Order: sequence, then structure tokens, then C-alpha cells
Amino acid sequence: MKCNLLRTLGLAICALVLGAEAEAEEIAIADSIRKYKYYAKTARTNKEYDRAIGYYTTVLQYSPQELTAAYFLGQLYYQEKKDLDNARIALRRAVSIDSLHLNSNRLLYTIYQAVGEADSAALSLERALLKKPDAADRRKLADLYRREGRNERAIVHYEQLVEAERKDTTGVEEAELIEILAVLHQELGQLEQALAWRKRQVEGGTGGADQLESIVELKLEVGDAAGAYETLLELAKVDSQNAYSYYNRVASIASEAGNDSMYVEGLKGMVEADPKDVKSIAELVEWHQSRGELAAAKAWLGRGLKVNPKDAHLLLLKGDNLVRQGDEEGAIAAFEKAKADPAWEKVAQQRIWQLRPPETEEEKLKRQFFGGEEAQEEQN
Repeated sequence: MKCNLLRTLGLAICALVLGAEAEAEEIAIADSIRKYKYYAKTARTNKEYDRAIGYYTTVLQYSPQELTAAYFLGQLYYQEKKDLDNARIALRRAVSIDSLHLNSNRLLYTIYQAVGEADSAALSLERALLKKPDAADRRKLADLYRREGRNERAIVHYEQLVEAERKDTTGVEEAELIEILAVLHQELGQLEQALAWRKRQVEGGTGGADQLESIVELKLEVGDAAGAYETLLELAKVDSQNAYSYYNRVASIASEAGNDSMYVEGLKGMVEADPKDVKSIAELVEWHQSRGELAAAKAWLGRGLKVNPKDAHLLLLKGDNLVRQGDEEGAIAAFEKAKADPAWEKVAQQRIWQLRPPETEEEKLKRQFFGGEEAQEEQN
């Protein structure tokens, strides 16, 4: 029993001695860490970068989980030594200790960008934003995703930027972001969303003629022809210098769609934008005459012939109008004037012969000759 007591006492003494040694070792390590961290900071302050790198490396040897040492080591390798490989190793170590460490992730993003590792760069910024939402970082990330063709991810961040921008709007920045969002949605085939962003541009006063033209195209793509007409008419008011082309587009779309009212609206707009556009005036005359609206046709004829009294097409239409009113003499006089234009001479002569058939054989032959080409001339 006495032996057992002595053995127990010996073990206790050994444990105390070992514990004291371990505690002393921990104290020594802690002192060493503090000492080398101090040396490292001092060396960094004094721009003794090689010595600072050595001290931070020693700190990590003593304490592998020392976050600040890993970060500053990476920073020194990157900024002072331009050593991207060792910088990346140190910073990866930092984020293995704290995956959301803000400065380490931001610096890693810069390094990954420099070496063309876009996915890793994006992941670093995603982590930085989880730690601290920041407009500059989010814009970098959104632009990165866009460059890489990852439009869905880019849209998420651009939309968050726009919503944040509304709280502290700068106008130009918001307009740029909305433009990007409209384009990205359109590239993805998300036409309704693209249209919504285009409308927001215009409603917010940051969109001009270019945005309205994009709205026209989007509305046509989604089958909203009425909306396209409305926007084109708005464009004609906003961009009056190019009003003719917008009304021409209205007429063209309406003609293809068989929308008579908008077709006429487009033609009228073209004439208002360019009063000398006798071609459009002639189309309006034909349109009204085809519906038996002789008074309206006559009014447009008067307007067109006032611009160009010698226009053969208008003179032919005037003759047709007079025929319908029973004034054959007046019609023949109009057709005779139209004959002065070689392009319309045969058609005009045919019109005359329809009212006054040729009497001589020579005239009959001429009529037969001209009549054979009448259909073709009418189309021309």
C-alpha cells in the first residue's frame, strides 16, 4: 500500500511538471507571436518589405490560424514584390481561416482578374459582398458576369444596383444600368422584361429617341403592333427632324398588317413632315378613290398638284376622279397633260382611248400596241 501511494504521488508530481512545461511553452509561443507580429508591423511601416515577409512567415509557423498575418503576407507579396503566385497562396490561406474576410477576398479578386481566372474572381467578390454590400464591388461583379456571358447572374446584381441607386440617385448612373438591363434581357429573349426596362427609361426621363426605337422593335417582337404605332407616333413628336421616317415606318407596318386606318395615318404624317412628298399624296388619293371617297381624293389632288402641277401620276388620278364625276372633257385634258411624262405616256394614252376610241386604222394599231403593255405600265 505504501508503494502504491508513492507511485501515485510520483505520477502527480510528473503531471505537475509536464503541465508547467506546457504552460511555459504556450507562454513562450504567445510571446514569440507577439514579438514577430510587432517586428513584422515595424518592418512594414519602415518599408523593409523582405524582413516583414520573413516575420509574417514566422508568425504563421507559430500560429497557422493567424488571419492578419496571412493577409498582410499576401498583400506584401502582391503590392511590393509583384509575386502573384505567393500572394495567392497567402490570401487563400487567409480565406481558409475566414472565408468572408473582406480585404483578402477583394485582393484575391484583383489577382484572379489579372491571371484570367474569371470564375475564381467572381467567387471572391461574391464572398466580399456577403461580408459587406458595396456598390463598387457589386458593379465589378455584374460587369464580370456580363463579360463572361453569364447574363442571368449579371442581371441579379445590376438590378440590385438600380434599386440601391434609387435611394441615392445620380441620374446618369441609373440610366446606364437600366440600358444594360434592357439589353441583357433582350439578349436572353426575355422581351417583356426588356420592354419594361425600356419603358422605365422613358418614364424616368432618361430615355430618348434611341430607347423609343428599341421599344418599337420589342413591341413588334411581342406582337404588340398597336403599341408600336403609338410609340412611333410619339417618336415623331420627340424627334421631329426624323418624323418622316417614323411615319413611313407606321405606314409600312400597317400596310403589311392590313391596318387601313394606321396606313392612312402614316401617309398623312409623311405629307405633314414633307409637304412636297407627292408620292405619298398620290397614295392617299388612290386609297380614297378605291373607297369611292371622291371628295377626299379631290382635296388631296388639289394639295399635290399645287406642289407639282406637272406630276403625271397625280394628273392621271385627277383624270380618273373626273371620269367618276362624269366630266370626260376635264378627264381627257388631265390625261393629255400626263402624256408629257414619258414614264406615264402610254398609260395616259390608254386612258384617253378608253374614253374616245381611235377612229383610224393607225390609231387602232397604236391602241392595240399600247394596250398590250397597259397592265405592266399600271404596275410601274
